[in-house]
Amino acid sequence: MKRIQRGFTLIELAIAIVMLGIVLTGALRLFRAVNTSVSSTVDRMDAMQNLRFGISQIDLLLRNAGAGVTDAQPTLVYINSNVVAFNADWISLLPNSPTAVNYNPDASVNAANVVTVANRFTIPTTGVLYPDSTYRTGLGALASLSPAETIIYYFTLDTSTTRNDDYMLMRQVNNDPPALVSRNLLAYPGRQFFEWLRTDAAGNLQLITTASLPWQHTHPIHGSLGDTGVVGRIDSVRAVRVNAFSTNGLTGTKEIRRSMVTTVRIPNAGLTKQRSCGDSPIFGQVVGVSNIDTTAAVIRVAWNAATDEASGERDVERYLIYRRTLAGTFDDAVAAVAAGLVNYQYDDPDVDADSQYVYAIAALDCTPLESPMALSATITARVNP
Repeated sequence: MKRIQRGFTLIELAIAIVMLGIVLTGALRLFRAVNTSVSSTVDRMDAMQNLRFGISQIDLLLRNAGAGVTDAQPTLVYINSNVVAFNADWISLLPNSPTAVNYNPDASVNAANVVTVANRFTIPTTGVLYPDSTYRTGLGALASLSPAETIIYYFTLDTSTTRNDDYMLMRQVNNDPPALVSRNLLAYPGRQFFEWLRTDAAGNLQLITTASLPWQHTHPIHGSLGDTGVVGRIDSVRAVRVNAFSTNGLTGTKEIRRSMVTTVRIPNAGLTKQRSCGDSPIFGQVVGVSNIDTTAAVIRVAWNAATDEASGERDVERYLIYRRTLAGTFDDAVAAVAAGLVNYQYDDPDVDADSQYVYAIAALDCTPLESPMALSATITARVNP
């Protein structure tokens, strides 16, 4: 006998569809809740990381303000509630720089040395032109440009958004184009982005009133007799408090804010080099140059120990090797050689065949102070001389 197979009734199908709908609705709500939670967490993390990165960059570079500056070059150049400009030898294009904090061969050539008066520029968001002097290390015709560049951090309104309280943190080195560091930043309620702290007569830190800003180093020669009183008051700055909010870039109920307040100390501000090793060392030797027999152009630079290494003050710690083209000027030292020998030599492979060069050697003591440069004769780089 053939059995009759039963299917689902319409009522059973309707119940199954309703139950499936309930399950899917619950799952969808759970998915949306999880997605919203994850998105909110990501937004909070992005806002905090954005803020931390921006302030950490200010902290990292500003703590090194004054590194590698010459005696006449100021550490702090200009400060106000939104801007700080300072000098530091942050980047060198060449390895073994005795003064640079970092080595970066890919950095802009213009941003790895002091900016000259011929290339003076306006500090962003201000009307201040800088510099008013071309700072050099050494004396007279043999002086080389200071290796310390001018670095500026500043907060400026972000005109790409519809908000009128949205700021960007920018960084500029010398007169190069500014670069974006962080965006979606808001002012901290009741505070300025930069709050400056100085030492008083008793040596205590006190907050500089916003009404008294801006301060700038107006005298061209740091540490000179004219660099005192109101003119030199920027040298009394010892720290800055950085205040800011960061958002996730959204508005209304979707906006997430994170705040940060941190104090950055500027240990080198206002200081002058203490001559712990006495006077500038005396080099007093002849610099010889020659081509080496090789398949590529290589120039050998040779010299004897400085007068102040084996006698005199006996304070020479290393020798700096400078190079320029026949029509050029001396820039950063191309190499540094530790003292301790009688006869020295340095083989320079970074020359172009059939080009003419002049070399210079300077002795460096522990202050550090450089001796006057001693020049070589002009030499033409040759292959297989």
